[in-house]
Amino acid sequence: MGMVARAGAALQHVFGPLVEDAARETGVVARRRKFTPAALARTFVLGFLQDPDASAEDLAQVAAQCGAPVTPQAVDQRQTPKLAAFLEGLFRRAVRVVVGSDGGLAPVLDRFAAVVLLDSTTINLPDGQRGRFPGCGGRGGFGRAAVKLQTELDLRTGARTHVGPEPGRSADGATARQWAPRPPGTLRVTDPGYFCLGVFAALVGAGGHFLSRLAFGVGVRLPDGVRVDLLGWLAGQPGPLVDRPVLPGDERLGCRLVAWRLPPEQADRRRQRLRADHRRKWGSEPTAARLAWCDWTILVTDVPPDRLTAAEAVALYRARWQVELLFKRWKSGGRVADLGGGAEARQMVRVWGRLTAAVIQHWLVVATAWGDPTRSWGKAAAAARRFVGRLLTALDRAADLSRVIADLGRVVATTCRRNPRRKPGTVELLNDVTRLDFGLT
Repeated sequence: MGMVARAGAALQHVFGPLVEDAARETGVVARRRKFTPAALARTFVLGFLQDPDASAEDLAQVAAQCGAPVTPQAVDQRQTPKLAAFLEGLFRRAVRVVVGSDGGLAPVLDRFAAVVLLDSTTINLPDGQRGRFPGCGGRGGFGRAAVKLQTELDLRTGARTHVGPEPGRSADGATARQWAPRPPGTLRVTDPGYFCLGVFAALVGAGGHFLSRLAFGVGVRLPDGVRVDLLGWLAGQPGPLVDRPVLPGDERLGCRLVAWRLPPEQADRRRQRLRADHRRKWGSEPTAARLAWCDWTILVTDVPPDRLTAAEAVALYRARWQVELLFKRWKSGGRVADLGGGAEARQMVRVWGRLTAAVIQHWLVVATAWGDPTRSWGKAAAAARRFVGRLLTALDRAADLSRVIADLGRVVATTCRRNPRRKPGTVELLNDVTRLDFGLT
């Protein structure tokens, strides 16, 4: 089965069996009149995919295309806690469906079974949700309820291999995804919030690999066991890029340390952000040692140099930005964090409906743009919105659905090219690390 057919099969699976499962679990449709579970899901998921700010009138028009001619008032009346629970159940099922591209993005990625970028984003929820999703709170009580989405994106195939809702106050380092089993040969790329030597050791023991920023305060020993003053030792190393074997912390976990000094202006910007964060969170100034840490970017990995050069490790860590861009598409384009007004049930219908729409949108981007480094994933995501009407009419017929997705692919290929840029982006750097500027992080 080709990529287009797989994406079509995933769509049919979500709006078929998974919809029925979620409907049985929540009892969202007591008596099947105009709205069936499938019509409800298509109205609120594909309606928000087409327009994240869809009004009741807009959603009623989508419902009519789904065979449920209802008034805008009927759409409003449907936005109940049961519908929110139904859409949440559908989202939780949809994220378990994995759709990945066959196309190769860069040869360096093909050295691994998967290159998983793990990160999270937080969405504030109505206060009534704080029993299920307690947040960290904030000024004026804002943020007392929040959901944190622990997200894994396989850079190699574009597959979003995990999106898990957790309480907003949960720490990244405490998520169950830290210890989740992964196929041998997987490279996991994370920021310091997920730094845990025990997790790294377990990952390596299972045949996987890690690439991470070194967390502040972790001691480093040389292979002979001698502990070093890390920043002083780095300052004495020759060349713009340091690549040396080390033993981090008290673990006997041999790995490489890859580090480079930042230009003064960039280090100063880091210090400004660090000071602002400390004042906001703790009302104090960071220590001098913590401020000095801003002069360097320091990575650790277990992948040997003959399989991943230091420059390639830098480019791969920089690629972690792609999961941040995915969150940006969810929030800026998909409006998943915009609660708007109205009752709590209406707000939660928007949250779960838009999140499920974001899952569908990502599948269409992967099917039409991921394997071609010349295509813009952001533009492809926008193009997918304009195909919702055709998707609605073809959704129940596999051959017609494949033709619609193939047509979207042709539109993406001819109109969604990446804009020329002064500095190389992620894809260019992964394919040619000689273009890497070590002043960039």
